[in-house]
Amino acid sequence: MLWRWDYLVLGMLLLAELSQLGEAVTTTRRNRRLRNGNAKKVATRRNLIGTTARKLSTKKLNNRSKKASTSTSSSKIQSKIVGGTSTTISSTPYIVQVRRATNLCGGSLIADRWVLTAAHCVKGHSASVFTVLAGSTTLDGSDGVTRSVDSVHVAPKFTTSKMNMDAALLKLNASLTGTNIGTISMATTRPKAGAKVRIAGWGVTSEGSSSASKTLRATQIRVSRQQKCRTNYRSKATITKYMFCGRAAGKDTCSGDSGGPVTRNNTLVGIVSFGYGCGRAGFPGVYTAVSSIRTWANNVMANN
Repeated sequence: MLWRWDYLVLGMLLLAELSQLGEAVTTTRRNRRLRNGNAKKVATRRNLIGTTARKLSTKKLNNRSKKASTSTSSSKIQSKIVGGTSTTISSTPYIVQVRRATNLCGGSLIADRWVLTAAHCVKGHSASVFTVLAGSTTLDGSDGVTRSVDSVHVAPKFTTSKMNMDAALLKLNASLTGTNIGTISMATTRPKAGAKVRIAGWGVTSEGSSSASKTLRATQIRVSRQQKCRTNYRSKATITKYMFCGRAAGKDTCSGDSGGPVTRNNTLVGIVSFGYGCGRAGFPGVYTAVSSIRTWANNVMANN
């Protein structure tokens, strides 16, 4: 009897252990489900962070310090001259600097009172905070001509999350004329794949740098096939009809070049928009196709 009782006790103890084990498994499964739920939330936050990084790193440059947000996004989507050489304003008289405090973007003078730049450089800010500098090879602009901005006009389909139709017009307070200052006409057709185009700006010369180039730099890249670019960016961004891509080994636009000109045969074919890093293999620079926003730009200038 005692022997059987011992087994009964052992059986009861075993049953209790199994019961506790069952509860532990249930708890573990419940926790795993909660963890999966949190993982989804984390993924959502990560996506939101990625989207924000795209906005923060699109070719804006703080010359005094690299902000933490920019540091976080330096390897993310960057609005973007890497691999270029120094040039002079006389060879690019239409390029201007668009400044907001210590933030730097480029732009193109398309009429004596109108500058075409990237929407992400100006969206959300009033005209009064911007100044436009022209006619200077150097970043400090000591030999240039400055104008204030009367009004800002952002392309209607632009959103910072998609970077689609990344274009804006700035109307200046007075005509911008002088030595080494000139206008450039907007292209009526987009550049074909394989075509060479010229990019220029005062942006940083390497990814992750926080110091703009002290002098104007320029280089040439080739236009990429649209479908190839869509494939390159399939997990990073959507390449739309308002965009085209361009690349060359070790050459690219980078932070501080946003809004600047992309030209072919002295015609403005593109606006510097964004890219994944700067000069990275497999990720060409992305540019707004001027031909796709030309009608909008002409309408804005005609009615303002």
